[in-house]
Amino acid sequence: MEIYLIRHPKPCRSEGICYGRTDVPVDPDVLAAAAASLRSHIPAHILRNAAIFTSPAPRCLGLARELAAPREPGIAEELHEMHFGAWEGRPWESVPRVELDAWAAQVWTYRAGGGESAAMVAARWRRWAARVTTGIVERRASVIGVTHAGLIRVALAGARRLGPELALDVPFGSVHRLDIDTVDIGALGIDASQLCTP
Repeated sequence: MEIYLIRHPKPCRSEGICYGRTDVPVDPDVLAAAAASLRSHIPAHILRNAAIFTSPAPRCLGLARELAAPREPGIAEELHEMHFGAWEGRPWESVPRVELDAWAAQVWTYRAGGGESAAMVAARWRRWAARVTTGIVERRASVIGVTHAGLIRVALAGARRLGPELALDVPFGSVHRLDIDTVDIGALGIDASQLCTP
C-alpha cells in the first residue's frame, strides 16, 4: 500500500510563530494554488480512488476537501501536529534558549512546552498507519493523509528515510510517498531509547 503524506499549505501570519495545534488560516488563493500543484504531482487515478484522511486542523482540512471533492475526507486526530503546550502561539524568539536546547538534545523524548514529544507523535502515526492498513481502507491501493511537518518527519524516520535527529525541511504542500506493507507495520515504530541524541 502507498501512503502519500501531504503537508498543508502555508498559513497566513505564521512567520516566526510556534503554531503546532493553534488554528492559523490559509489564504484561499494559496489553498487553490496548493491543490492545483498537488493535482499535477499525484496521478489523477490515485486522487480519484485513494482514501483521503486529514488532520482536523483547518489548514489541512481545507486542502483535503479540495483533493477529495466531491467526497468528504476522513478526519483523523492522529494526523494532528505535535502539541507544543505552553509554546503554542508564541513567537519562537520568546521561547527560552535553555528549553530549545533541551529539546534539540533530546528530540524524541523532550516534551516541548510541556506538550508532546516526538515519540508521542510517532505513536499516533503508528496507530493511524496500522488502522488504515488493516481494514479501514478495503481494496484501495493508496491512502492520502493531509498533515503537518512534525508528523511527516516521524513517519519518514520510522520508514528509515530520515535520521533520528529529524532534521529535514518539509515544504508547505510537499508530498512524501511511503510504501507500507501490512505485515511490517511494526517496523514503523521508533524506539525512543535508541534514538535519543546524547
